[in-house]
Amino acid sequence: MTAKALLAGAGLLLAAPALAADSYALVVGIDEYTAPIPALHGAVNDAEDVAQALTKAGVKKLVLLTNKQATKPAVVEAWESLLKQAQAGDTIYFTYAGHGSQEPAAPNDPDEPDGLDDNLPLVNFALKGPGLADRIVDKEVAVWLKEAEAKKVYAVVVTDACHSGTMYRSVSMGLTYRVAPKPQIDRAELLEFAPPPPVVSTKVAPNDQFTFLAGVSDDKLVPEVTINGQQRGALSFAFARAIEGQADANHDGVTTEKELVSFVRASVLQATQSQQVSQSFPTVSRDIPVFRSAGAAAPAPGNDTGQAGTDTQSAIAIAEQAVNGNAALKLAVRNGQLTAAVPGATIVPDEADADLVYDAAKGTVEKRVAGIVAEGVQPLGLPGIVAKWRAIAFLQALAGGSIQPFEVAGGSRTFNRGERLTVGLGASSHHFMTLFNLPPDGKVEFLYPSSQAEHDEDWSNKPFSLPLQVRDPPFGAEHLVAILADQPLDQLQTALQGMSKPDAAADLPDTLKNALNGQQVTVAIANIFTSAGSQ
Repeated sequence: MTAKALLAGAGLLLAAPALAADSYALVVGIDEYTAPIPALHGAVNDAEDVAQALTKAGVKKLVLLTNKQATKPAVVEAWESLLKQAQAGDTIYFTYAGHGSQEPAAPNDPDEPDGLDDNLPLVNFALKGPGLADRIVDKEVAVWLKEAEAKKVYAVVVTDACHSGTMYRSVSMGLTYRVAPKPQIDRAELLEFAPPPPVVSTKVAPNDQFTFLAGVSDDKLVPEVTINGQQRGALSFAFARAIEGQADANHDGVTTEKELVSFVRASVLQATQSQQVSQSFPTVSRDIPVFRSAGAAAPAPGNDTGQAGTDTQSAIAIAEQAVNGNAALKLAVRNGQLTAAVPGATIVPDEADADLVYDAAKGTVEKRVAGIVAEGVQPLGLPGIVAKWRAIAFLQALAGGSIQPFEVAGGSRTFNRGERLTVGLGASSHHFMTLFNLPPDGKVEFLYPSSQAEHDEDWSNKPFSLPLQVRDPPFGAEHLVAILADQPLDQLQTALQGMSKPDAAADLPDTLKNALNGQQVTVAIANIFTSAGSQ
């Protein structure tokens, strides 16, 4: 389910949800579809995690429907019951994790220029016959939103599913995607099992009382990724953490729509190596309160604490546990074998179990979700690559709840030698910035600040844009890392300038630990994929 069918003209001024009022939630997660609809592995994990986060946040009533429970009658009945109980000023959540699909739209439907309606297949969905009825069409969700608005109930909708198309880059490591086959049938047969025509307009406007988050745009896929040892959808994982309070950038106990969308987008990019870009509607998020953080007390009137960033003392401990407390990275070898051990890696025989796959014949290293992350690799170069990815894991854990949007304009495709691109970093409240790059081979390249003027530059509340051109090897996955802080990070910058050896990334966690301890920082990571291209 995407936001494409929800577009419309301007509406009336939004009345923000009353944060002291009650909230209700319908949470759906489906792994066990009927063949030929492929099974999923992480949708129920998503639903249970979101339900737990909402329960901690004090939702008054929550209905959790997973697998065989998630039929069309059960979903509709649960929504109608919860909306009936909700009163003006309350909030109602609908979250869905599972497959997405599309179907032929009515001829000349002005809301569907591509001729397709989006739908959410439920557990008994089939490609023909009565099973066609077991789906939720995008227009039904639009009606739900209008009915909630009529009662002055604020709606938050999260659909962690996809529809068609491809990811930004080619991936071959057996990922599971959340897309079901499209019903290849006549429109007449589809209508036989279609929901009744809406009795209200399905047009919604940017200032209507709802926030809508979707896994991807219509032409992209949602992969299932491994997070904390579980198969998950990145959007659901991010939303659950937002409910728990990690999206509350200024730590005032209230999460605004702008904070929610920014956090979710950045979190999904990080969890999928920039291969999934979440969508939201309204397309321009608003500075309005959406929900309180789980367990948060009401802030004092006028108390705006400002963005505090990560408590690095505890964050570093968590990051160390995430890297050093786990087993070494799992490395599989394709088209050959290794004659020497690779520090930080365990060789595994099955690519499906591997974090990284080294193709000895092609000289490439591939990572789940990200695809090819290093080209022109000889066996002696593997320790540096493994060190780089362990450093990335440390940095991601260090970022924690203070994740900052940092991404390539136009999407994270592969850029060939000679191509230009621009990387943009969202504004934060921090004064100082340190910027370095982790190229594919495990080196550490210090980039900023390079002068006294840059050292003293005040980056608070200013976005940062960096134009780049792909020029020299090594090619693969580059990771630009920005450390934003309230105090100068001279010790860190001095250390980074001496880390140009091929496996310097192995020392990066200790370098950060020594330089950042006690500082309040925000960590931002941008993923850039490069290639030599055709020669």
